[in-house]
Amino acid sequence: MKLYTIKKYAAVLLCLAAFTSCDTDAEGTKYDVSGVEAAFASTQMNAELSAEDNGVLRVPVYRGNTGAEASVGISVDEATTEEGIFTLSSSTIAFAQGNAVGYAELRFSMDDLSATDKYTIVLTIDDENALSPAQCGEITVSAQRKLTWENYGTGIYTSQLFGDAWEQPIQKAKEGNIYRLPDCIMEGYPFVFTLSDDNQKLVNWGLQPTGYRDATYGMMYYSPTGMERQGNALLFAMRGLVAVPGGYAALYSGFTEVLELPE
Repeated sequence: MKLYTIKKYAAVLLCLAAFTSCDTDAEGTKYDVSGVEAAFASTQMNAELSAEDNGVLRVPVYRGNTGAEASVGISVDEATTEEGIFTLSSSTIAFAQGNAVGYAELRFSMDDLSATDKYTIVLTIDDENALSPAQCGEITVSAQRKLTWENYGTGIYTSQLFGDAWEQPIQKAKEGNIYRLPDCIMEGYPFVFTLSDDNQKLVNWGLQPTGYRDATYGMMYYSPTGMERQGNALLFAMRGLVAVPGGYAALYSGFTEVLELPE
């Protein structure tokens, strides 16, 4: 039986709004100032990326003064540049006369996106003199891959750490050789991983919460050190990690989690 009984010890999670508006008290106010008056609509934007995006993530930038053609400089944070997954198409956003919106375009390849990771991108309007009085000159974009899940069948999940086994529904993404185990250790916490095309090797398993909370250290995350396939079974050499100042530490290690795939 699954460890749903553990959830009564879990703290209630607070949901954060995906959209944080800028200077909402000033909404509708008219400003008589010169310049472009450019701003992002919010300080945060969430995006799910799919093949339909054609490799472009568009982030809108608005302006208040539309009387003439204009442009503003824009830049991306150093961490995003070094990672190399998202790149700015142009360091300038152009506004046609009469148009109140332009777009920063971030190019990417779907092949470079992990099945489980979220990517944080910070965009900044470089010219402070071009900013709107709302002063939304910076936006944090949280982007992740959008996947379409289909039923793959029911397998058996055996947890050495928790000393239990259960029937486990398995889903597979239409977009690739990506699998999801919904409500695996705890209800509401799926595991997502990617296998090689021949299903023999583990390609990706990002650091993922199990839903189990240790009384001292809080949420425990699973991070495999490797995978071996034996017939129809996938054997994950696993670590149970907890968050500590500056990163993560192993609370448990040297155990194996096994997923037997359906015939």
